[in-house]
Amino acid sequence: MTDTEQAPRSSPRTPPAWRGRHTVAVAAGIGIGVLLCLLNVLVLFRAGMSFGGSALVAVLGAALLRLAGKLNWQGLFVVFSIASSGYMATAALDTGIGAILLQTGVLPSWALLVALAVIANLLGAGLGSLLAKRLVVTDRLPYPTLQPAITLMKSLSTPSTDGTNRIGRTLPIATGAGAAIAAGAAAWGHDSTPDLFGSGTHLALALSPLLFGVGFLIGRRACVWLAAGSVYSLIVWYAQDNGAATTTSYTAHLAYPWVLACGVGLILGYSISSLVRARGPLARAVRRAFRGSKTLRVAGTAGLAALAVTVVLVPATLKYAGLGALALVLLLVLTVFLNRAGGEIGLVPLAPALYFGVAVFAVTGWSTSVAVLTASTLCCAAIASVYFTYSAKVAHERPAGLPEPPSKIVRRTQIGGGIAGSVMGVGVVLVLAHAGVIGGDAFPSPVATAVRFVDTAVRGSAEYPAAVGLALAITGPIGMALTFTSVMPTMLGLGILLPPAYSLTIAAGGLAQWVVVRRHPERKSATEIVASGLIIGEGLIMVVVLIAREVL
Repeated sequence: MTDTEQAPRSSPRTPPAWRGRHTVAVAAGIGIGVLLCLLNVLVLFRAGMSFGGSALVAVLGAALLRLAGKLNWQGLFVVFSIASSGYMATAALDTGIGAILLQTGVLPSWALLVALAVIANLLGAGLGSLLAKRLVVTDRLPYPTLQPAITLMKSLSTPSTDGTNRIGRTLPIATGAGAAIAAGAAAWGHDSTPDLFGSGTHLALALSPLLFGVGFLIGRRACVWLAAGSVYSLIVWYAQDNGAATTTSYTAHLAYPWVLACGVGLILGYSISSLVRARGPLARAVRRAFRGSKTLRVAGTAGLAALAVTVVLVPATLKYAGLGALALVLLLVLTVFLNRAGGEIGLVPLAPALYFGVAVFAVTGWSTSVAVLTASTLCCAAIASVYFTYSAKVAHERPAGLPEPPSKIVRRTQIGGGIAGSVMGVGVVLVLAHAGVIGGDAFPSPVATAVRFVDTAVRGSAEYPAAVGLALAITGPIGMALTFTSVMPTMLGLGILLPPAYSLTIAAGGLAQWVVVRRHPERKSATEIVASGLIIGEGLIMVVVLIAREVL
């Protein structure tokens, strides 16, 4: 049921259903958030990946609230919003810390890192509040990997109806199937099929029910452009292999300017066009924020005045002002980039965004520590904005008849979860660093190693920055122009940036859904439930396998 079909909303004032402290829900949200944050950091430094866990949060939150006798959708939303902002509170920043440690052997202070994490989450909440209405209400992005959590929250917290009974029959079967396939792939020890047309072609399919289910949810058109980007990536990768003595690794392939800068350039151009097209609503949102907060107005005015006075009195600080301006522009671009990707495909390509940010600051000549720490903090803020829009999407898709969560609840839960996760995430990284295990056999830190590789590649080659600039100069305007056509630049760019096996598996899911629905349109709802089950099944198994294999 769409928002326009739901029962009329109540008055803008805080409705009675949202009065109260939701103490149990707050405690559950913080507990789940910091626990998953801890696991995410450990798994990231062990396996180079992290798990989103939206559906897992819904299941754990419902179980805890049921035990406390407080289960309802409002309480479950509070749990979800706090936990979702908490378990990814240090995403990207923890990788940056690891990369700096591996590169320089010097660890920034705990107070500085916690401050950066908290500031990043506050910035993310502010940016997310500006973008949420545009992405969720106006553009109606599907948020495919979030849909299973939305479905679970509705079915677990509302009385049985025909719809929930149908979900109750189909969803467990699909979840079991997804879990079984994911467990089989984990036991086999492979995450993709062998190359379909011989070794070195890189044309394979991921053994992932989650990615296959994502294809069901994002639609055939998006899958077509995702596959088109993947074809380009495969061609470039094949050419790289032919020009090298050994097979090119995925990290080296991704860092190649005509892959990384090309994919990012398409999305960057599209992001700039999106910002221009949304300038009116964004400007009005900013004006409302400043009009509604005297503290914000005073702080903003004082900050600008202090900056102007400092630059005039100490001209040498102008270069730092330039770095700040560059960081602000990059933050806006990365925020739109990651939010559009998360809303359209459900996968947030954090690694390419981080690599690109590091490359940009390395080209400007800033030291490794400054480049990596600045880029990772900006990406951390952008991720925080993504999870703010996720909560806004969940609130928008609430069960019919329930009042919308007040904006202050969304803000406070996101900020509270982000602060709790910041302290936990940074603390875990520092414990690992002081133990001397980051970069060793126990915690090889593959993503941090890749960040160091990108930074070294940019600084060690006079041709690399020129190639990056040329690729951006060509693909950026193309991305801007494609915004006004039927092409989907975000999908095209993501197809270039994601591993081809991932992109092609998603495309295969979209093709399968189209084949089913083309002759039987009435089955569309059933295919979406099946897709949700596949995503939930692999998500749960992935958490179990990663904890068992990489942590315990």
